[in-house]
Amino acid sequence: MRTFKPILPIILSALLSACATVGVLTGGDRDVQAPLLIKSSPAHAATQVNTTKLVLTFDEYIELVNPTETFRLEPSDAKLSVTLSKKDAVIALKGSLKSNTTYSLCIDGGIKDVAEGNDSIYRIAFSTGPSLDSLRQRYRVGDAYTKKSMQGVSVGLFATDTSKKARYLAKSNQEGWASLDFLPRDSFFLKAFLDINKNGMIEPFEPQEQLPLPSIPSNDSLAFLLSVPRDIERSYAFKVKPPGLLLGHLPQEIDLEDLRLNGVQPRSIRIDRDSIMIPLELTESGPLTFSTPFDTLNLLYTEKDLKSPLKGEMLPSAMGNPVRVVWNGFLSNQIDMTKIRLTRQDSSSVVLDSAVVENNALLLYSRSWSRGKLKAVFGPGAVQTTMGKINGQQTAEFSYSGQEDLGVLMVKFPSTLGGQRVILEKEGKLIQSHYYLKGSNLMQDTYRNLPPGEYHIVVVEDLNGNGFWDAYRPITKELAEPVRRYTKVPKVRANWEIEVDLE
Repeated sequence: MRTFKPILPIILSALLSACATVGVLTGGDRDVQAPLLIKSSPAHAATQVNTTKLVLTFDEYIELVNPTETFRLEPSDAKLSVTLSKKDAVIALKGSLKSNTTYSLCIDGGIKDVAEGNDSIYRIAFSTGPSLDSLRQRYRVGDAYTKKSMQGVSVGLFATDTSKKARYLAKSNQEGWASLDFLPRDSFFLKAFLDINKNGMIEPFEPQEQLPLPSIPSNDSLAFLLSVPRDIERSYAFKVKPPGLLLGHLPQEIDLEDLRLNGVQPRSIRIDRDSIMIPLELTESGPLTFSTPFDTLNLLYTEKDLKSPLKGEMLPSAMGNPVRVVWNGFLSNQIDMTKIRLTRQDSSSVVLDSAVVENNALLLYSRSWSRGKLKAVFGPGAVQTTMGKINGQQTAEFSYSGQEDLGVLMVKFPSTLGGQRVILEKEGKLIQSHYYLKGSNLMQDTYRNLPPGEYHIVVVEDLNGNGFWDAYRPITKELAEPVRRYTKVPKVRANWEIEVDLE
């Protein structure tokens, strides 16, 4: 089990830990104090309680805010019905409370004053037995990949591994901390999830994590690192890119041979782990039915789509690489290089040595590339699809970076690399990715041709050796693969070599 040492001290209170303090109003100063809870029935920490309702009395007139979501009872053995009576909040308990059990009424933003709308967090604990349970636990919640704190995450203690509803539930604050108090000395399964659809249950599409073994609360702090499990069966986000491509999300686990487009196995190309591209070269306009062994999607391929022009998109390139032009259709190898003209800003020509087709991409090679902005002119018929559709006249500008435009990072790692993927991110986008096989035993490496800017260095521990970062896997209860993220990296500068020691 992972433990987390708090960065900041946590101040615990055995009483109403989040109640607002009393303030004195003077002159025209704005009231910034939340309503003060001055009395409750039953009283906080009361024992031998046998009641069907709770009454909370505040020092001013109050309003209720979405009580179905902001009021909760832990454990949730009874449903709550909340009504308002001037300065009182009356909570009716619909259901039977269990004997010898400690309950907590938690109100998170559900009470505000009438005048200014100030709210706070309130907690009332009571027991149906002779004593209060006294264990507490704190949780730090973050994103498994970015390592950023996560707010609004539900952290729950579940009676069994398969329980749908939590016995005890807390939500993380802006700093990613959540806490539970008045817990019994029982064994629970710990789960954390971002309740996107607000149904109180963990759904496959929600960021989540479950610690693999049950445990007893022990007045400590635990860390949860959430991620969205990969859906290994569902295909989605399919769309037609006119005139001749079908693009979408298809999990790697689904064999391309099991796909059908209008009842026929289509030619399919994997773009990355979970994305594919299908040429519509033999497809007539009309309804499209795309099916896998698990689901079926219906789309429409219109006559307008079919007759759309063939166009290319120039991608930024750097020294030592071809210029890549991505088209909206699969290309044939019949490229007319005489109809492709490349020029510099001063209108001088760049000699095109060769052109190579890779599915829907055209790779342009030249020994006379020069840095800066360049222009490409594709005359009619320069390229054509596998079905003979030709491009129209098209002019596009693009940039080509030379060595003096790019920087170098020479990185020393704190431990040997082997079975990891090192990712260089700039402004949240992947710039370079390098995989190190087990046995590589490198402790430093050099990364070249980097656009200037601020970078994060991300080291992914590829525990299962599949070459990818794997999120939490709920079926096998495997945690997300560990990620080390180094953010204090010197800024990459053009034509500079920067040394980085990650120790």
